[in-house]
Amino acid sequence: MSHGGNSESLGIAAKDLDRFIQDHLKPNPQFQKQVSKAIDVILGCLRENCVYKASRVSKGGSFGRGTDLRGGCDAELVIFLNCFHDYKDQRARRTEILNEMQAQLETCWQDPDSGLSLRFPDQTVTRALQLQLVSTALESWMDVTLLPVFDAVGEGGLQPVPWRLIPLLAMLHSLGCQGSEHATCFSELRRDFVNTRPTKLKSLILLVKHWYRQPACAALPPVYALELLTIFAWEQGCGKESFKMAEGLKTVLELVQQHQQLCVYWTVNYSFEDPDSRTHLLGQLQKKRPLVLDPADPTWNVGQGSWELLAQEAAALGTQACLRSREGVSVQPWNVMVRGGVPGVADAVGPPPPVAFPCWCNVFSCWEHTLLSP
Repeated sequence: MSHGGNSESLGIAAKDLDRFIQDHLKPNPQFQKQVSKAIDVILGCLRENCVYKASRVSKGGSFGRGTDLRGGCDAELVIFLNCFHDYKDQRARRTEILNEMQAQLETCWQDPDSGLSLRFPDQTVTRALQLQLVSTALESWMDVTLLPVFDAVGEGGLQPVPWRLIPLLAMLHSLGCQGSEHATCFSELRRDFVNTRPTKLKSLILLVKHWYRQPACAALPPVYALELLTIFAWEQGCGKESFKMAEGLKTVLELVQQHQQLCVYWTVNYSFEDPDSRTHLLGQLQKKRPLVLDPADPTWNVGQGSWELLAQEAAALGTQACLRSREGVSVQPWNVMVRGGVPGVADAVGPPPPVAFPCWCNVFSCWEHTLLSP
């Protein structure tokens, strides 16, 4: 999409934002029903015809998290296969299995009375099979990624309890895990962290994503980082299921403009009480900003990417009608508290120092601060 459309696309009154989200951003219910049925058909086809059997499937992406926008969205289907004995086996057999999956889908797919077509775009991800579900009539599409993976943690996946991070990573490493291959183990935790949020908060996420998706720039941080930043802003500044949408949007935009100070993390799945986990997390929290740690997998800094363009667009949107009252007064953001200093340094404890803008970005004193569990 073309750069520069952010401000114009939200040139509506602040009082009309909720209606704008309902009428233009929330996904078409008919399309959601269609793709849900189509995904079941795809998985059924693979289950019945593919020689490689799955122990379970995790449905993620924006579709699984409940943050899918009208028009275009994505779904990630992590398929845990019984045939893999470890990660080395997964790497050795992955291409063969991906080819088998595509062949089966091309053979058995028939439009399941849903008005959808199944397309296979150029495959740009070596670890996955990419396909697209398209509804011409509804002007909607969904990018679907199939990921056949080794089930390292067993049936049921990781449960939402505080894990001892280092022993878990050591276990995965002993099974031949390399690089980011462990990420699929956390797919359910990642999905549920967002999907269980209040409906209006997810509506705010849709609004932020609508603003975010206007500029075409591959170097931007992933949209998932904006989802997490929106949740963080709501947790720290509001926490209520009823709020003014303009205030929430203004808060997120202020945080984007202060990206050089961003340090966002959660301890809902990993605790500082475990010494090894604490040491690892403290090391992460002292890295260069912006830092937005995945709440499911704190080895992943989701905040990597170029924030400068987003910051410019955020500043431009601040002058628009959607962030002003009927009288033309600028909407005030929520107070998101800031704590000075570097994590682990004693003089970081105490009242926050004065800062230049009312929606404060946080540089946490991590031994003192724990975010609210979702």
